[in-house]
Amino acid sequence: MEPQWAAAHFLASDADREHAIEALKQNFQAGRITVDELSERIGHALNARTCGEIDRVMTGLPWQPVTPAPPRYPAFYAPPLPRSKGMGITAFVLGVLGFVCGLTAVPAVVLGLVALTVEPERRDDRGFAVAGLAVGLMWMIIFGWVYFS
Repeated sequence: MEPQWAAAHFLASDADREHAIEALKQNFQAGRITVDELSERIGHALNARTCGEIDRVMTGLPWQPVTPAPPRYPAFYAPPLPRSKGMGITAFVLGVLGFVCGLTAVPAVVLGLVALTVEPERRDDRGFAVAGLAVGLMWMIIFGWVYFS
């Protein structure tokens, strides 16, 4: 979105004036202006109140005006951080597949615990992680009870 006012009406900062003076010195060294013209233009640059006045001082000379910094938006305008959702869903799928042989229940429990402890505020899959952990534990208990009793 472009501003609705001309940049020439902005108040000039000390950095803008110093930048213009450096550009005047470079143009003097290149032979584009004389010593008297350099002195006069530096005086006008030091007394410039707006960026438009600095532009008038630099008339006829090549130079790059200081570009204004992009506006900084408050934190609530910042885009949200990317969300993580792989481990919890994987834990749930492995937990559900645990009824086949029981071996997938162990990684389901491990992934469910990791998903709940690593960056919990950025996780979208917390429910899947809890479900994968619970189903995995359930299958581990069932198969442990069946095979070891």
